[in-house]
Amino acid sequence: MLTKKLVLLSGVVAVLSACGDNQTTGNTTAATTNTTASATPSVNRVRGVITTVGADALTVQTYDGKSVNVLLGADTKYAWVVASNLSTLKDGDFIGTATTGPDNALRAVELVIFPEAMRGTGEGHYPWDVPGAVAAAGGGANDSSAMTNGTADGQSAMTNGTVDQQSGMTNGTVDGQSAMTNGTVTGGAGTSGETKLSISYKGGKAQVVVPVGTPIVRFEPATRSVLTKGQKLFAVVSTDSSGAKSVAVGRNGLTPPM
Repeated sequence: MLTKKLVLLSGVVAVLSACGDNQTTGNTTAATTNTTASATPSVNRVRGVITTVGADALTVQTYDGKSVNVLLGADTKYAWVVASNLSTLKDGDFIGTATTGPDNALRAVELVIFPEAMRGTGEGHYPWDVPGAVAAAGGGANDSSAMTNGTADGQSAMTNGTVDQQSGMTNGTVDGQSAMTNGTVTGGAGTSGETKLSISYKGGKAQVVVPVGTPIVRFEPATRSVLTKGQKLFAVVSTDSSGAKSVAVGRNGLTPPM
């Protein structure tokens, strides 16, 4: 039993690692990333709904209406994406958040609370493609974003704020601006329902505002059996591989927001 749990946990680690990949990305198209990205294989990110499940592949209808084939290999890792909330976020947690807006006014469009085993994965602040939360709502390739992974070291109340149309992925400590940020959170929720997070990452810090209704999720171990028609997924496929690196499926109809 212990061995099985360790294997499942390693799968979650692999899926979360893929979430931090800041290379060639897209729902079905590629986007250029910044020059600080780590030297790892290029990937495509696929977001959509499973339409068929085969022995060695999935067919996915992406949120922009395309049909995409996702190959499955012996090394493909699986995970559930489960709903969470800011009340579970503690100072020092490592998080990731996709954001919109300029660096001095980042607003979260989604937030992932990583397990301790994934601390440091994808740490930093860098360009991202269209997050699932945006794509599922009809957002397209013209909506830019950023990802931030880091340690949340502060939360504070917000009384106002407006969500911008640009998004980003940032890894680090959340400090109140909108973007994708992974980091450790400290502080409390705002009276208006908005919360400003301070996120620290190597070489910088970000302030990210988390608007009311922002999807907040965690990951749980899973196996290939989670793949069924109608499930919403986030898959990471290496451009130089015959199979997906990872597939994360939303539990109970949840849309993986990253």
